[in-house]
Amino acid sequence: MIQIYNIENTNFDQNGDMSLFPSSASVHAVLNGTWEVTLEHPKDSEDRWKYIKEGAVVKMPSFNGEQLFRITHKEKSDSGISADLQPIFMDAADDCFLLDVRPTDKTGQQALDIMTASNKKYTAETDITSTGTAYYQNKNLIEAINGDDENSFVKRWGGEIVYDNYKAIINRHAGSDRGVEILYGKNIAENGMKEEVDLRNVVTRIIPQAYNGYQIDGDAPWVDSPLIDKYPTVKYSTMKFEDVKMRADAQEDDESKGVIICDTPAQLEAALIKRCQEQWEAGADKPQVTISVDMVMIEDTELYADVKGLVEVSLGDTVHCRNNNLDIVTDARVTELEWDCVNDRILSVSLGDYQFDYISNQVSIYNRIESAIREDGSVIGSQVQGILDAVKTQFHALRDVAQKQDVRAMLFEDLNPDSPTFGAMCLGSMGFEIASKRTADGKDWIWSTFGTGKGFFADYIIAGTMLADRIYGGTLTIGGIDNKAGLIKVLDGNGVVLSVMDKDGIMTNGKYTCGSDAFGKYAEISGGEVKVMKADKTVIGEMFARSDNVFILQVGDVEIRILKDTKECYIDADTFGVNGSAGLTGRVEYSDDTYADYVGGILVGGKSKEGDF
Repeated sequence: MIQIYNIENTNFDQNGDMSLFPSSASVHAVLNGTWEVTLEHPKDSEDRWKYIKEGAVVKMPSFNGEQLFRITHKEKSDSGISADLQPIFMDAADDCFLLDVRPTDKTGQQALDIMTASNKKYTAETDITSTGTAYYQNKNLIEAINGDDENSFVKRWGGEIVYDNYKAIINRHAGSDRGVEILYGKNIAENGMKEEVDLRNVVTRIIPQAYNGYQIDGDAPWVDSPLIDKYPTVKYSTMKFEDVKMRADAQEDDESKGVIICDTPAQLEAALIKRCQEQWEAGADKPQVTISVDMVMIEDTELYADVKGLVEVSLGDTVHCRNNNLDIVTDARVTELEWDCVNDRILSVSLGDYQFDYISNQVSIYNRIESAIREDGSVIGSQVQGILDAVKTQFHALRDVAQKQDVRAMLFEDLNPDSPTFGAMCLGSMGFEIASKRTADGKDWIWSTFGTGKGFFADYIIAGTMLADRIYGGTLTIGGIDNKAGLIKVLDGNGVVLSVMDKDGIMTNGKYTCGSDAFGKYAEISGGEVKVMKADKTVIGEMFARSDNVFILQVGDVEIRILKDTKECYIDADTFGVNGSAGLTGRVEYSDDTYADYVGGILVGGKSKEGDF
């Protein structure tokens, strides 16, 4: 049953305000992409169609159970009304706002709990246990979860999203393996089914190389795929596994980074074989398969028997695709599907391995760029935008490609030592690495990791102007042997220098405060004065120069004045003491009728043999 709820009705556990009988209603969902929902309803004698208004909520069956969808747009015609809808969770773009939310070193679930805290209507769950840090300022929940910002949850923690009413499920992988297997490759031309099989990136024999060029000894330094006999030719590939090293090449922190350290050639060979086996497990020896099936169009055809298992799948599910020609099973995933909400069944489904080979597609991209440039050198704006969008998509997809092998996939280098640009940079699953020196044997670069998926770090960052909102952790070194004496300046908004830190110390025109929360005491230096304060800024004591000649140490009403020119010292105090004992007030009389008068332990006068003083 499909029901609609008026805008003011939020009790979705009860029946709606009206039942709808649409002529069509469907959900088109793309893995980690948009969910497009459409509904067509005729003008009926019961006036059900009149309930279809912007902002109303429709409850109807979907591939993941009964779901709520909000109407965002409608159009009326003589025959009926059509409407566009979106999952109810998208309401969070309006009423779940993250003013300043900073999940720091949190697991996926901990981060989502913090992100949804501002509106308890929305929840999110995940099986991602890895930790990460992100900052969300002035963003709605939808942007924070899956926006283009590098801080988005999906980019920081990963995951694939399935919307379930007011809950978002963001597991490491959406869907499951239901054991569905389909057969393809019969060379049957059917409008309802499209197959794309790409063998260009298949590898069946790997010649592995470890760090510094080490490889398996002998006349057959390779590892064969168990599927090598399925193909008419052997498909060779040399793969470098830079995370496999002999101990002599290892750096101090390599083991903590997961680098495999080998003490003998036998250990190195075993590690390389294991790395190759991981390539077979990841599917390097299998074709890239993309299959699109219109279930309605082929349900009465011979082909339907080979794909009927697809009626059971959901978004993100793994499907085992058996190639009729090669007798090879390739695991593909449901990357897109369309669900018929009226008849409660799948209309169409798209399968793919969710990978993209960036390198092999550069030529086609270059040709597209060439076509976007006119003879006079001007560009066709619409084409360029499309190219940029495509490139952006490819870069996003690299994450999944890199899982197949730990390599330096893209290398930029200048091998001429006399060149001002001598050095190298590379991108790959190992991260972003840089180098300015060659190894002793000249076979490779001495690489330093500049950045990985966990963040950026470097031994040296050289910059003219570097902007930073915040810097956390680590050690910041200013100056040194090559940079001589370092210098730090703090400027105000007008460029006026407020503080300087250099080899001679710290100079500031503002306040300098130091202290301890443990003791609750702080010292503040400003305007040439030193003040000792409590945590609430109450002044305990201060020290300052009243003039060039007078120096003051003051605690409450007690004051010590030192006069430089006359070499005098004055103490304004009610009591003076020694060794922790307070002085007394009174007269000390002697046998010769002389005496001394004391006030608070301070001699203030008396009588001597010469007279009063």
